[in-house]
Amino acid sequence: MRVTLFSGMHRKIYVTTIFSLFSFCIFGQNINLDSIKIDVQNENSTFYYEKLIYKFKFDPTSLTDEEVKNLYYGKNFSKYKPHFFDTDYLDFTKNFAQGNLKKAIIYGEKYLEKDPTNSEVLTYMEIAYRKKDKEAKNYYLYSLQSKTLLNCIMKNGDGKTKETAFKVNSVGEEYLIANILGKNIKTFKRTSMMEKDGTIDEFSKGNESIYFMVFEDIENFK
Repeated sequence: MRVTLFSGMHRKIYVTTIFSLFSFCIFGQNINLDSIKIDVQNENSTFYYEKLIYKFKFDPTSLTDEEVKNLYYGKNFSKYKPHFFDTDYLDFTKNFAQGNLKKAIIYGEKYLEKDPTNSEVLTYMEIAYRKKDKEAKNYYLYSLQSKTLLNCIMKNGDGKTKETAFKVNSVGEEYLIANILGKNIKTFKRTSMMEKDGTIDEFSKGNESIYFMVFEDIENFK
């Protein structure tokens, strides 16, 4: 069972804005998880995870591309790994889907304490604050944080082939990226292939396909 509560929702979220940011990105595929693991766990490293998290929480625009890559893809080697069926996440998605934004914000804030680099939750939290309390201090912060992470994802894949799949940390982020691209992958056929570091998901419909690599920690399913 895989949680996809946001599938099909808000298909046009930030499409114009995000395309304006990503249209000219040249993506790379150099995601060396072994190297990232060493760096983010080394207290003397520039990419030590707690250093990156601190910058991300207080000034995400100060992070370099390499720092963001280590921050986002190094999550599974940090302490910020909530359980796959985290109750705060489930309560957040349920309330957001039902339009209970006040409650969604409460659960979303609790969840982000455990998983501060979840681009899906950050994006929908920005939307919740924009609709409910645009003057809140976290509104602008979450907007910057989500764009920082989404930019990283877009720079490390194009989704056109298995080899150039979009590389994400959660199933929810698959649907978020697809929605940004204007693809309702809820109507696509999904084929999953287990790999060493996670799962390759191919979503296909007719002659169209979009690929994702989901870096999932198998411990989350136990």
